[in-house]
Amino acid sequence: MHADDTPTIDVPTNTRVSEPYWHRAGETGRYTFDGDAPFGLPYRPTPFFVQVTFGFAGNEDVVGGLDVVHRYQGDIFGGEKRSELLVVPAASVRVAPEIAIIPSSSRGATATTSTNGSNGSTGRGTPATNAVGRGRGATPLAAPPQASREIRVTVVNDLKGAAEGTLHLELPQGWSAQPVQQALKFSREDESQTIRFDVRPPANVGTGEYHVKAIFSENGADFTRGYQVIEYPHIRRQHIYHTADVTLKVIDVKMVPNLTVGYIVGVGDEVPPAIAQLGAKVEMISSDDLAWGNLSRFSTIVTGVRAYERRDDLRANNARLLDYVRDGGTLIVQYNKFEFNEAQYGPYPAKVSSDRVTDEFAPVKLLAPADPIFNAPNRITDATWKNWVQERGLYFLGDHDSRYRELLSIDEPFPYNKGEKLGSLVSAQWGKGRWVYVGLGLWREIPAGVDGAYQLLANLISLGHTS
Repeated sequence: MHADDTPTIDVPTNTRVSEPYWHRAGETGRYTFDGDAPFGLPYRPTPFFVQVTFGFAGNEDVVGGLDVVHRYQGDIFGGEKRSELLVVPAASVRVAPEIAIIPSSSRGATATTSTNGSNGSTGRGTPATNAVGRGRGATPLAAPPQASREIRVTVVNDLKGAAEGTLHLELPQGWSAQPVQQALKFSREDESQTIRFDVRPPANVGTGEYHVKAIFSENGADFTRGYQVIEYPHIRRQHIYHTADVTLKVIDVKMVPNLTVGYIVGVGDEVPPAIAQLGAKVEMISSDDLAWGNLSRFSTIVTGVRAYERRDDLRANNARLLDYVRDGGTLIVQYNKFEFNEAQYGPYPAKVSSDRVTDEFAPVKLLAPADPIFNAPNRITDATWKNWVQERGLYFLGDHDSRYRELLSIDEPFPYNKGEKLGSLVSAQWGKGRWVYVGLGLWREIPAGVDGAYQLLANLISLGHTS
Protein backbone atom coordinates (compact mmCIF):
# COMPACT_ATOMS: atom_id res chain seq x y z
CA MET A 1 0.00 0.00 0.00
CA HIS A 2 1.33 3.41 -0.91
CA ALA A 3 1.44 6.17 1.70
CA ASP A 4 -1.21 8.15 -0.12
CA ASP A 5 -3.63 5.23 -0.51
CA THR A 6 -6.87 5.51 1.46
CA PRO A 7 -8.16 2.16 2.74
CA THR A 8 -11.86 1.44 2.46
CA ILE A 9 -14.12 -0.92 4.37
CA ASP A 10 -17.64 -2.15 3.77
CA VAL A 11 -19.97 -1.94 6.76
CA PRO A 12 -22.25 -5.01 6.91
CA THR A 13 -25.92 -4.19 6.45
CA ASN A 14 -26.81 -5.70 9.84
CA THR A 15 -24.37 -3.46 11.76
CA ARG A 16 -25.91 -1.72 14.76
CA VAL A 17 -26.80 1.93 14.18
CA SER A 18 -24.56 4.25 16.22
CA GLU A 19 -26.64 5.87 18.94
CA PRO A 20 -26.45 6.35 22.72
CA TYR A 21 -27.26 3.30 24.83
CA TRP A 22 -29.47 5.52 26.99
CA HIS A 23 -32.94 6.53 25.78
CA ARG A 24 -36.00 8.38 26.96
CA ALA A 25 -39.59 8.49 25.75
CA GLY A 26 -40.58 11.96 24.57
CA GLU A 27 -39.82 14.61 27.17
CA THR A 28 -39.87 12.32 30.20
CA GLY A 29 -37.16 12.87 32.77
CA ARG A 30 -36.25 9.19 33.17
CA TYR A 31 -33.91 7.28 30.88
CA THR A 32 -33.78 3.59 30.08
CA PHE A 33 -30.57 1.75 29.25
CA ASP A 34 -29.69 -1.01 26.82
CA GLY A 35 -28.97 -4.17 28.77
CA ASP A 36 -25.91 -5.12 26.72
CA ALA A 37 -24.14 -1.78 27.12
CA PRO A 38 -21.29 -1.03 29.55
CA PHE A 39 -23.22 1.04 32.08
CA GLY A 40 -21.33 4.08 33.32
CA LEU A 41 -19.50 4.96 30.14
CA PRO A 42 -20.75 8.07 28.34
CA TYR A 43 -21.22 6.11 25.10
CA ARG A 44 -21.02 2.56 23.86
CA PRO A 45 -17.43 1.72 22.75
CA THR A 46 -16.94 1.87 18.99
CA PRO A 47 -16.83 -1.48 17.18
CA PHE A 48 -14.37 -0.07 14.65
CA PHE A 49 -10.71 -0.35 15.58
CA VAL A 50 -7.37 -1.22 14.04
CA GLN A 51 -5.29 -3.98 15.62
CA VAL A 52 -1.56 -4.06 15.01
CA THR A 53 0.71 -6.99 15.95
CA PHE A 54 4.44 -6.44 16.37
CA GLY A 55 6.56 -9.61 16.11
CA PHE A 56 10.11 -9.80 17.42
CA ALA A 57 12.49 -12.75 16.81
CA GLY A 58 12.60 -14.96 19.85
CA ASN A 59 10.02 -12.88 21.75
CA GLU A 60 6.26 -12.88 22.18
CA ASP A 61 4.21 -10.77 19.82
CA VAL A 62 3.05 -7.38 21.04
CA VAL A 63 -0.55 -6.52 20.13
CA GLY A 64 -1.82 -2.98 20.09
CA GLY A 65 -5.01 -1.32 18.87
CA LEU A 66 -6.49 2.07 18.11
CA ASP A 67 -10.07 3.20 17.50
CA VAL A 68 -10.78 4.28 13.95
CA VAL A 69 -11.51 8.02 13.88
CA HIS A 70 -12.33 10.52 11.19
CA ARG A 71 -10.36 13.77 11.24
CA TYR A 72 -11.90 16.86 9.70
CA GLN A 73 -11.76 20.63 9.88
CA GLY A 74 -13.97 22.38 12.40
CA ASP A 75 -14.79 26.07 12.43
CA ILE A 76 -12.15 28.79 12.38
CA PHE A 77 -11.89 28.72 16.17
CA GLY A 78 -12.26 24.98 16.74
CA GLY A 79 -9.50 23.73 14.48
CA GLU A 80 -9.26 20.01 13.81
CA LYS A 81 -12.18 17.83 14.86
CA ARG A 82 -12.26 14.07 15.36
CA SER A 83 -15.17 11.67 15.32
CA GLU A 84 -15.60 7.94 15.68
CA LEU A 85 -17.14 6.17 12.73
CA LEU A 86 -20.92 6.49 13.09
CA VAL A 87 -23.24 4.04 11.36
CA VAL A 88 -26.53 5.45 10.08
CA PRO A 89 -29.48 3.71 8.39
CA ALA A 90 -29.68 3.66 4.61
CA ALA A 91 -32.48 6.24 4.81
CA SER A 92 -33.45 8.78 7.46
CA VAL A 93 -37.10 9.72 7.93
CA ARG A 94 -38.37 12.75 9.85
CA VAL A 95 -41.82 14.32 10.18
CA ALA A 96 -43.30 17.71 11.02
CA PRO A 97 -45.15 18.72 13.03
CA GLU A 98 -44.61 16.37 15.96
CA ILE A 99 -48.00 17.25 17.46
CA ALA A 100 -51.09 18.74 15.79
CA ILE A 101 -54.58 19.33 17.13
CA ILE A 102 -57.97 19.11 15.46
CA PRO A 103 -60.96 20.75 17.18
CA SER A 104 -63.64 18.08 17.50
CA SER A 105 -66.35 20.25 15.99
CA SER A 106 -64.32 21.25 12.92
CA ARG A 107 -65.01 20.26 9.33
CA GLY A 108 -63.26 21.30 6.15
CA ALA A 109 -59.99 21.25 4.26
CA THR A 110 -56.35 21.14 5.15
CA ALA A 111 -54.72 23.90 7.14
CA THR A 112 -51.60 25.53 5.82
CA THR A 113 -49.20 27.57 7.89
CA SER A 114 -46.44 29.65 6.41
CA THR A 115 -44.30 32.62 7.33
CA ASN A 116 -41.75 34.82 5.67
CA GLY A 117 -38.74 32.65 6.35
CA SER A 118 -37.37 29.47 7.85
CA ASN A 119 -34.66 28.31 10.21
CA GLY A 120 -32.35 25.47 9.30
CA SER A 121 -32.47 22.36 11.44
CA THR A 122 -29.75 20.07 12.72
CA GLY A 123 -32.14 17.14 12.38
CA ARG A 124 -31.44 14.96 9.35
CA GLY A 125 -34.55 14.95 7.21
CA THR A 126 -36.33 17.55 9.32
CA PRO A 127 -38.35 20.05 7.28
CA ALA A 128 -37.35 23.61 8.09
CA THR A 129 -39.43 25.06 10.87
CA ASN A 130 -41.46 28.24 10.53
CA ALA A 131 -39.68 31.37 11.60
CA VAL A 132 -40.48 35.05 11.46
CA GLY A 133 -38.04 37.75 10.46
CA ARG A 134 -38.16 41.24 11.85
CA GLY A 135 -38.83 44.27 9.75
CA ARG A 136 -40.00 42.35 6.67
CA GLY A 137 -43.42 41.77 5.21
CA ALA A 138 -44.98 38.54 6.47
CA THR A 139 -47.21 35.98 4.85
CA PRO A 140 -50.10 35.25 7.21
CA LEU A 141 -50.75 31.84 8.64
CA ALA A 142 -53.91 30.73 6.88
CA ALA A 143 -56.97 30.18 9.02
CA PRO A 144 -57.74 26.48 8.53
CA PRO A 145 -61.19 24.95 8.14
CA GLN A 146 -59.49 22.41 10.46
CA ALA A 147 -60.85 18.96 9.70
CA SER A 148 -57.58 17.77 8.18
CA ARG A 149 -53.91 18.38 8.80
CA GLU A 150 -50.82 18.56 6.63
CA ILE A 151 -47.97 16.25 7.60
CA ARG A 152 -44.59 16.83 5.98
CA VAL A 153 -42.25 13.87 5.68
CA THR A 154 -38.61 14.29 4.69
CA VAL A 155 -36.52 11.32 3.58
CA VAL A 156 -32.73 11.61 3.29
CA ASN A 157 -30.69 9.11 1.29
CA ASP A 158 -27.68 7.99 3.35
CA LEU A 159 -26.40 5.46 0.81
CA LYS A 160 -23.26 6.30 -1.14
CA GLY A 161 -25.06 6.08 -4.46
CA ALA A 162 -28.53 6.07 -5.97
CA ALA A 163 -31.59 4.66 -4.18
CA GLU A 164 -35.32 4.42 -4.68
CA GLY A 165 -38.32 3.32 -2.69
CA THR A 166 -41.85 4.21 -1.63
CA LEU A 167 -43.15 6.40 1.18
CA HIS A 168 -46.50 5.96 2.91
CA LEU A 169 -48.20 6.69 6.22
CA GLU A 170 -49.41 4.15 8.73
CA LEU A 171 -52.81 5.56 9.77
CA PRO A 172 -55.36 4.91 12.51
CA GLN A 173 -58.38 2.94 11.40
CA GLY A 174 -60.79 5.05 9.36
CA TRP A 175 -58.30 7.85 8.67
CA SER A 176 -57.16 8.70 5.14
CA ALA A 177 -54.17 10.41 3.51
CA GLN A 178 -53.46 12.00 0.16
CA PRO A 179 -51.32 10.91 -1.52
CA VAL A 180 -51.78 7.32 -0.40
CA GLN A 181 -48.22 6.45 -1.40
CA GLN A 182 -45.33 8.30 -3.04
CA ALA A 183 -42.44 6.83 -5.06
CA LEU A 184 -39.05 8.45 -4.34
CA LYS A 185 -35.83 8.30 -6.34
CA PHE A 186 -32.43 9.56 -5.18
CA SER A 187 -29.34 9.97 -7.33
CA ARG A 188 -26.73 10.57 -4.63
CA GLU A 189 -25.87 10.49 -0.95
CA ASP A 190 -27.36 13.23 1.29
CA GLU A 191 -30.11 14.03 -1.24
CA SER A 192 -33.47 14.63 0.43
CA GLN A 193 -37.09 14.88 -0.62
CA THR A 194 -40.05 16.25 1.32
CA ILE A 195 -43.58 15.01 0.68
CA ARG A 196 -46.69 16.75 1.99
CA PHE A 197 -49.54 14.48 3.04
CA ASP A 198 -53.08 15.68 3.68
CA VAL A 199 -54.35 13.57 6.60
CA ARG A 200 -58.07 13.52 7.35
CA PRO A 201 -59.97 11.86 10.22
CA PRO A 202 -63.26 10.00 9.72
CA ALA A 203 -66.42 12.06 10.10
CA ASN A 204 -67.36 10.40 13.40
CA VAL A 205 -63.92 10.61 15.00
CA GLY A 206 -63.96 10.86 18.78
CA THR A 207 -61.80 13.05 20.97
CA GLY A 208 -58.49 11.52 21.89
CA GLU A 209 -54.94 10.95 20.75
CA TYR A 210 -54.07 9.31 17.43
CA HIS A 211 -50.71 8.44 15.90
CA VAL A 212 -49.50 8.54 12.32
CA LYS A 213 -46.16 6.94 11.39
CA ALA A 214 -44.15 7.57 8.23
CA ILE A 215 -42.54 4.53 6.58
CA PHE A 216 -40.03 4.56 3.73
CA SER A 217 -39.57 1.17 2.10
CA GLU A 218 -36.38 0.57 0.13
CA ASN A 219 -34.91 -2.70 -1.16
CA GLY A 220 -37.08 -4.84 1.12
CA ALA A 221 -36.36 -2.83 4.30
CA ASP A 222 -38.57 -0.33 6.15
CA PHE A 223 -37.15 2.87 7.64
CA THR A 224 -39.11 4.79 10.28
CA ARG A 225 -36.52 6.91 12.09
CA GLY A 226 -34.39 9.98 11.53
CA TYR A 227 -31.55 11.42 13.54
CA GLN A 228 -30.53 14.76 14.98
CA VAL A 229 -26.86 15.73 14.91
CA ILE A 230 -25.48 16.80 18.30
CA GLU A 231 -22.03 18.37 18.07
CA TYR A 232 -20.32 20.99 20.21
CA PRO A 233 -16.68 22.06 20.62
CA HIS A 234 -16.34 20.10 23.87
CA ILE A 235 -17.89 16.80 22.72
CA ARG A 236 -17.64 14.52 19.73
CA ARG A 237 -20.43 14.25 17.23
CA GLN A 238 -23.36 12.05 18.25
CA HIS A 239 -26.70 11.14 16.65
CA ILE A 240 -29.99 11.17 18.56
CA TYR A 241 -32.77 9.22 16.85
CA HIS A 242 -36.50 9.99 16.73
CA THR A 243 -39.28 7.84 15.36
CA ALA A 244 -41.12 9.48 12.45
CA ASP A 245 -44.38 9.62 14.39
CA VAL A 246 -46.95 12.43 14.49
CA THR A 247 -49.40 12.77 17.36
CA LEU A 248 -52.79 14.04 16.20
CA LYS A 249 -55.06 15.13 19.03
CA VAL A 250 -58.76 15.60 18.51
CA ILE A 251 -59.76 17.86 21.37
CA ASP A 252 -62.94 19.47 22.64
CA VAL A 253 -62.23 23.15 22.01
CA LYS A 254 -64.47 25.88 20.59
CA MET A 255 -63.32 29.00 18.81
CA VAL A 256 -64.92 32.30 17.79
CA PRO A 257 -64.90 32.35 13.97
CA ASN A 258 -63.31 34.90 11.65
CA LEU A 259 -60.68 36.24 14.03
CA THR A 260 -57.43 37.82 12.81
CA VAL A 261 -54.65 37.62 15.40
CA GLY A 262 -51.56 39.81 15.20
CA TYR A 263 -48.52 38.07 16.65
CA ILE A 264 -45.26 39.64 17.84
CA VAL A 265 -42.87 36.72 17.82
CA GLY A 266 -40.78 35.98 20.88
CA VAL A 267 -38.11 33.42 21.74
CA GLY A 268 -38.48 29.75 20.76
CA ASP A 269 -42.10 30.38 19.96
CA GLU A 270 -44.50 27.65 18.75
CA VAL A 271 -47.75 29.41 19.64
CA PRO A 272 -48.63 30.96 16.23
CA PRO A 273 -49.24 27.59 14.47
CA ALA A 274 -51.43 26.57 17.42
CA ILE A 275 -53.58 29.66 16.98
CA ALA A 276 -53.93 28.85 13.28
CA GLN A 277 -54.97 25.28 14.09
CA LEU A 278 -57.72 26.69 16.30
CA GLY A 279 -59.11 28.46 13.25
CA ALA A 280 -57.89 32.05 13.47
CA LYS A 281 -55.91 33.83 10.80
CA VAL A 282 -52.46 34.73 12.16
CA GLU A 283 -50.34 37.62 10.87
CA MET A 284 -46.84 38.25 12.15
CA ILE A 285 -46.44 41.89 13.18
CA SER A 286 -43.35 43.47 11.62
CA SER A 287 -41.29 46.46 12.70
CA ASP A 288 -43.16 48.63 10.19
CA ASP A 289 -46.50 47.46 11.59
CA LEU A 290 -45.40 48.42 15.08
CA ALA A 291 -44.12 51.81 13.95
CA TRP A 292 -46.92 53.02 11.72
CA GLY A 293 -49.12 50.13 10.55
CA ASN A 294 -52.87 49.81 11.04
CA LEU A 295 -53.14 47.71 14.22
CA SER A 296 -56.93 48.06 14.38
CA ARG A 297 -57.28 45.34 11.74
CA PHE A 298 -56.36 42.74 14.38
CA SER A 299 -59.06 41.17 16.51
CA THR A 300 -56.42 40.43 19.15
CA ILE A 301 -52.67 41.00 19.46
CA VAL A 302 -50.38 38.51 21.23
CA THR A 303 -46.76 39.06 22.22
CA GLY A 304 -44.56 35.97 22.26
CA VAL A 305 -42.52 34.65 25.15
CA ARG A 306 -39.86 37.19 26.23
CA ALA A 307 -40.71 39.39 23.27
CA TYR A 308 -39.76 42.52 25.22
CA GLU A 309 -36.26 41.11 25.55
CA ARG A 310 -35.89 40.14 21.91
CA ARG A 311 -37.69 42.96 20.12
CA ASP A 312 -36.26 46.45 20.46
CA ASP A 313 -38.92 47.62 18.00
CA LEU A 314 -41.58 46.36 20.41
CA ARG A 315 -40.04 48.28 23.29
CA ALA A 316 -39.75 51.41 21.16
CA ASN A 317 -43.36 51.32 19.92
CA ASN A 318 -45.12 49.87 22.96
CA ALA A 319 -47.22 53.04 23.30
CA ARG A 320 -48.96 52.16 20.03
CA LEU A 321 -50.01 48.84 21.51
CA LEU A 322 -51.48 50.58 24.52
CA ASP A 323 -53.35 52.90 22.16
CA TYR A 324 -54.68 49.80 20.40
CA VAL A 325 -56.01 48.52 23.74
CA ARG A 326 -57.44 51.89 24.73
CA ASP A 327 -59.41 51.97 21.48
CA GLY A 328 -61.00 48.58 22.25
CA GLY A 329 -58.39 45.96 21.37
CA THR A 330 -57.18 43.00 23.40
CA LEU A 331 -53.44 42.59 24.07
CA ILE A 332 -52.19 39.26 25.43
CA VAL A 333 -48.66 39.52 26.87
CA GLN A 334 -46.95 36.18 27.43
CA TYR A 335 -44.31 35.96 30.13
CA ASN A 336 -41.26 38.20 30.16
CA LYS A 337 -38.18 38.30 32.33
CA PHE A 338 -36.80 41.28 34.21
CA GLU A 339 -36.16 43.36 31.09
CA PHE A 340 -39.90 44.07 31.33
CA ASN A 341 -39.13 46.09 34.46
CA GLU A 342 -36.77 48.52 32.71
CA ALA A 343 -39.69 50.70 31.56
CA GLN A 344 -43.45 50.99 31.96
CA TYR A 345 -44.86 48.62 29.35
CA GLY A 346 -48.22 47.87 30.95
CA PRO A 347 -51.09 50.34 31.22
CA TYR A 348 -50.34 50.83 34.94
CA PRO A 349 -47.19 50.31 37.04
CA ALA A 350 -46.22 46.63 37.32
CA LYS A 351 -43.07 44.55 37.69
CA VAL A 352 -42.29 40.98 36.73
CA SER A 353 -41.14 38.81 39.64
CA SER A 354 -39.18 35.57 39.87
CA ASP A 355 -42.26 33.74 41.16
CA ARG A 356 -43.08 30.46 39.45
CA VAL A 357 -44.92 27.22 40.16
CA THR A 358 -42.70 24.23 39.47
CA ASP A 359 -45.22 21.46 40.14
CA GLU A 360 -47.40 20.76 37.09
CA PHE A 361 -50.03 19.23 39.40
CA ALA A 362 -50.32 22.29 41.66
CA PRO A 363 -53.98 23.13 42.48
CA VAL A 364 -55.38 26.11 40.57
CA LYS A 365 -58.16 28.34 41.92
CA LEU A 366 -60.22 30.77 39.83
CA LEU A 367 -60.37 34.13 41.62
CA ALA A 368 -62.79 35.64 39.11
CA PRO A 369 -64.88 32.67 37.91
CA ALA A 370 -67.38 34.92 36.09
CA ASP A 371 -64.70 36.52 33.91
CA PRO A 372 -65.15 35.79 30.16
CA ILE A 373 -61.61 34.32 30.12
CA PHE A 374 -63.01 31.34 32.02
CA ASN A 375 -66.37 31.04 30.29
CA ALA A 376 -66.37 31.76 26.57
CA PRO A 377 -66.19 30.12 24.18
CA ASN A 378 -64.89 27.31 26.43
CA ARG A 379 -65.80 26.67 30.04
CA ILE A 380 -62.65 26.47 32.18
CA THR A 381 -63.00 23.75 34.82
CA ASP A 382 -60.74 21.56 36.95
CA ALA A 383 -60.22 19.40 33.86
CA THR A 384 -58.47 22.30 32.13
CA TRP A 385 -55.50 21.92 34.47
CA LYS A 386 -54.98 18.19 33.99
CA ASN A 387 -52.04 16.63 32.13
CA TRP A 388 -49.86 19.74 32.17
CA VAL A 389 -46.13 19.09 31.77
CA GLN A 390 -43.07 20.26 33.71
CA GLU A 391 -44.60 23.27 35.48
CA ARG A 392 -47.57 25.63 35.74
CA GLY A 393 -45.74 28.80 34.82
CA LEU A 394 -42.95 31.23 35.61
CA TYR A 395 -42.01 34.91 35.90
CA PHE A 396 -45.37 35.89 37.28
CA LEU A 397 -46.42 39.52 37.54
CA GLY A 398 -45.30 40.73 40.97
CA ASP A 399 -45.82 44.16 42.51
CA HIS A 400 -48.46 45.98 40.53
CA ASP A 401 -51.01 48.76 40.64
CA SER A 402 -54.36 47.96 42.29
CA ARG A 403 -56.12 48.50 38.97
CA TYR A 404 -54.74 45.16 37.80
CA ARG A 405 -57.03 42.23 38.58
CA GLU A 406 -55.71 38.86 39.75
CA LEU A 407 -57.57 36.06 37.99
CA LEU A 408 -55.83 32.91 39.31
CA SER A 409 -54.25 31.58 42.47
CA ILE A 410 -51.94 28.55 42.34
CA ASP A 411 -50.95 26.63 45.47
CA GLU A 412 -47.34 25.44 45.01
CA PRO A 413 -46.73 22.22 47.00
CA PHE A 414 -42.96 22.06 46.39
CA PRO A 415 -41.37 22.42 49.87
CA TYR A 416 -38.73 24.95 48.75
CA ASN A 417 -41.28 27.15 46.96
CA LYS A 418 -44.36 26.33 48.96
CA GLY A 419 -47.40 28.56 49.19
CA GLU A 420 -49.99 30.50 47.24
CA LYS A 421 -48.69 32.20 44.12
CA LEU A 422 -50.43 35.10 42.37
CA GLY A 423 -49.56 36.85 39.13
CA SER A 424 -49.89 33.92 36.73
CA LEU A 425 -52.88 35.50 34.98
CA VAL A 426 -53.52 39.21 35.48
CA SER A 427 -55.81 41.56 33.58
CA ALA A 428 -56.41 45.29 33.40
CA GLN A 429 -59.07 47.37 31.72
CA TRP A 430 -57.49 50.17 29.68
CA GLY A 431 -59.93 52.44 27.93
CA LYS A 432 -62.30 50.27 25.90
CA GLY A 433 -60.01 47.22 25.78
CA ARG A 434 -58.14 44.70 27.92
CA TRP A 435 -54.47 44.09 28.67
CA VAL A 436 -53.68 40.57 29.95
CA TYR A 437 -50.39 39.19 31.34
CA VAL A 438 -49.99 35.41 31.05
CA GLY A 439 -47.30 33.81 33.20
CA LEU A 440 -48.86 30.41 32.68
CA GLY A 441 -46.64 28.20 30.53
CA LEU A 442 -48.94 28.02 27.52
CA TRP A 443 -45.86 28.18 25.29
CA ARG A 444 -44.73 24.87 26.84
CA GLU A 445 -48.12 23.16 27.14
CA ILE A 446 -49.28 23.87 23.57
CA PRO A 447 -46.43 22.00 21.83
CA ALA A 448 -47.11 19.14 24.26
CA GLY A 449 -50.73 18.96 23.05
CA VAL A 450 -52.35 19.73 26.43
CA ASP A 451 -56.10 20.07 25.88
CA GLY A 452 -56.69 22.66 28.58
CA ALA A 453 -53.95 24.92 27.25
CA TYR A 454 -55.70 25.10 23.87
CA GLN A 455 -59.04 25.84 25.56
CA LEU A 456 -57.53 28.68 27.58
CA LEU A 457 -55.67 30.02 24.53
CA ALA A 458 -58.90 30.03 22.52
CA ASN A 459 -60.62 32.01 25.29
CA LEU A 460 -57.81 34.53 25.52
CA ILE A 461 -57.72 35.36 21.82
CA SER A 462 -61.53 35.45 21.75
CA LEU A 463 -61.78 38.15 24.44
CA GLY A 464 -64.06 40.96 23.37
CA HIS A 465 -65.59 38.86 20.59
CA THR A 466 -67.95 36.57 22.52
CA SER A 467 -71.58 37.34 23.15
